Amino acid sequence: MQACRPSSWTLSTRIARMKKCLFWLLLLGITCFSPLQASERTRDLPEKVVLQLRWLHQPQFVGYHMAKAKGYYADAGLDVEIRPGGKGISPVQEVLAGRADFGVGNTEVLTHYAQGKPLLALASVYQHSPSIFLARRDSGILTVADMRGKRIMMFPGHQDAELLATLYYQGLHERQLIPVPTSVNIDDLIAGRIDIFNAYLSNEPFYLEERGISVSVINPRNYGIDFYSDILFTTQAQERLNPERVARFRAASLKGWRYALTHPEEAIALLRTEYGVNRSQAHMEYELQMSKEMIQPLYVEIGYMNPDRFAHIMQQLVEIGLLAKPVSLTRFLYQVPSEQWIFWRPWFLLSLGVGGLILLLSLYLLMSNKRLNQEVALRKQREQEILQLARLDPLTGLPNRLSLMEQLKHQVQSDNPGCLLFCDLNDFKRINDNFGHSQGDAILCQLARRIHDAIGHQCYFARLAGDEFILLLPGYDIRQAEEVTAVIRQAMQAPFVVNDQPMQVGISIGVSHYQHDWSPEQWLIQADRAMYCDKGGRVITLAEQSG
Repeated sequence: MQACRPSSWTLSTRIARMKKCLFWLLLLGITCFSPLQASERTRDLPEKVVLQLRWLHQPQFVGYHMAKAKGYYADAGLDVEIRPGGKGISPVQEVLAGRADFGVGNTEVLTHYAQGKPLLALASVYQHSPSIFLARRDSGILTVADMRGKRIMMFPGHQDAELLATLYYQGLHERQLIPVPTSVNIDDLIAGRIDIFNAYLSNEPFYLEERGISVSVINPRNYGIDFYSDILFTTQAQERLNPERVARFRAASLKGWRYALTHPEEAIALLRTEYGVNRSQAHMEYELQMSKEMIQPLYVEIGYMNPDRFAHIMQQLVEIGLLAKPVSLTRFLYQVPSEQWIFWRPWFLLSLGVGGLILLLSLYLLMSNKRLNQEVALRKQREQEILQLARLDPLTGLPNRLSLMEQLKHQVQSDNPGCLLFCDLNDFKRINDNFGHSQGDAILCQLARRIHDAIGHQCYFARLAGDEFILLLPGYDIRQAEEVTAVIRQAMQAPFVVNDQPMQVGISIGVSHYQHDWSPEQWLIQADRAMYCDKGGRVITLAEQSG
């Protein structure tokens, strides 16, 4: 028994010492937590901040409206005023002047930073810019080459950089156009006062089609120009003086976007009731769906910014003359603080007095670094997947216009390019108007499968746009192409079924046999003309036209 007493005494002493150590650790912890608690008390009153939009309240910005409506900003201790933009209002200038804390800008955010302005990009909401050239189809303007000598409305260079880049890389200089100061009024295009209008893919094309005006969309992405858009930004001073506020605002904004994209009906109702957006239901559904396709929430985290892609965009801006030289992007791209670091920071402060926690902290950092490397590898993989998906039509899974134009460029260089079939559904707008766009989309998918099953693998089959499809028949002559046309018309005899309702849908087909020295665009235009002849009831095969 006596031999056990020293051990018992030692154990009791250790317990006493541990209690004493724990007391001092708790005292130190209280000291460390006191300023944190004080800072939390300052959040009892929400901080007032201003967000300056690029344009008027519309589905393009609904993520921010939803963050306010669902209380995400309030939960972050923020009272956010969302100011609409308009003609003559620059979000960059509003933020730099201190009249707004945050802004939503275009490529001008990058150009102003490169010119020495202390701007900070927080998130690129749109992975692909919606900026396009828009013309009436009856004008005959279908490609960039057709724009030469035409009247055009555009914003100044920094605001329409992707459009300027498209012209530059296609060998078309601004002096070869007739520039008209933009009125931001689509009626100027409708009335024929101009030939080409700078527009958004998510807005004006549907507006015109809704009014029965066929349009020609010239998308920079089809010419290899792919810029970010709707960049959420602030100043470097804001992030330096209020890092937590910036982090809270960014996180709440992206949370609002995630909710809006998964609850489109609620988002549209919010814009109608709270912000007075007076567009048709179909128009707003279309705009929100197109915005979702450009945001790409299924493939990348909303707001994702790729430094290499930004560097590539900057290099293009230098080449077209909007920037003098590339600059470092280190201070331009926001580094998102780790949520785990925010949670563990009080314990890290406590660990400053406890040497034994240094090893634990080192292990934590090591694990975080490993996880970060895994995330970087995953994001690079997703970036590659996006590049592949950019060549496919998201609805039908067929090759899109970009893939088609690449295939045509390759085909015209062969010994016998063959024939091109231009297919267009008859009165498809009536189907969308009477039954809704979801039913129209279902018919397009059935059409793609039906033609693919009927023709097999003997042709290159792609979706050009809307209800327009292209079949490339390498090595085919006119007789063989007309046989394929007959097969397609036979396949269209059977009614389409949507929601157990049969629908009879007609199709117009134009055939164009390739002629020497035709460009891919000329070949496509001739097939388009042949299709319109067929739609008008004239059975004509355009095969022997000159360019």
